[in-house]
Amino acid sequence: MEEEHQANDDRRLMLLRCGRYLTLGSLSVLTFNLLNRTVSGGCVQLQSPCQSCGIFNRCELPKAELARKPSGEAES
Repeated sequence: MEEEHQANDDRRLMLLRCGRYLTLGSLSVLTFNLLNRTVSGGCVQLQSPCQSCGIFNRCELPKAELARKPSGEAES
């Protein structure tokens, strides 16, 4: 009877440890991703999607026109 109780305690401790290590690993991955995003300025793409488009110079969409405007130009 005592051996069964000991086996249950060992199994319970093993599951608790696995859960702790899984949580610690998940938090580590999340922290790494957040730090990596902070270092890159929070932007996933370093260029605007419009600027990397093949038809950017001919595009007539409003966002493409705004992207082509120099940053010093005021909207009218």
